Amino acid sequence: MFDSHHFSLSTSLLTDVDHSGVSNAQLVKEGVGIAKMYGERSVAEQNSLDLSWDLLMRPDFMALRAYLFPTQADLQRFRELVVNSVMATDIVDASLKQLRNDRWKKAFDVDHVDENERDSVNRKATICIEHIIQASDISHTMQHWHVYRKVNS
Repeated sequence: MFDSHHFSLSTSLLTDVDHSGVSNAQLVKEGVGIAKMYGERSVAEQNSLDLSWDLLMRPDFMALRAYLFPTQADLQRFRELVVNSVMATDIVDASLKQLRNDRWKKAFDVDHVDENERDSVNRKATICIEHIIQASDISHTMQHWHVYRKVNS
């Protein structure tokens, strides 16, 4: 059955696939083909998702998929979490930020009553994963300059 360890490893592999090192705003400004293809929103993130998902779905990775998500329900949940997590790395898009803030409020607002406990737990887990992914996506910017130079030289 699909678990958080499989998910975190998989998401790490999927994030930033084919990233050109250029911001989404610059891709849109330059009129790059993928910017148009994705409606000029979360361009790098959507491109990464599409390319990596297509690769994961190739016949060569049938055994890996069976291990990661043995059931259709596991596949569905895995896909949802991967999409949410990779899209969470777009911290510039105001509408995505608002959606995450709304989900956080719904998940942790003491006055909100969920229809069932499983939905509540899944919502809390999802929003926490999104925030952890965001932190890990930018954490390299907080290392000391000397460490950066040593690792990147």
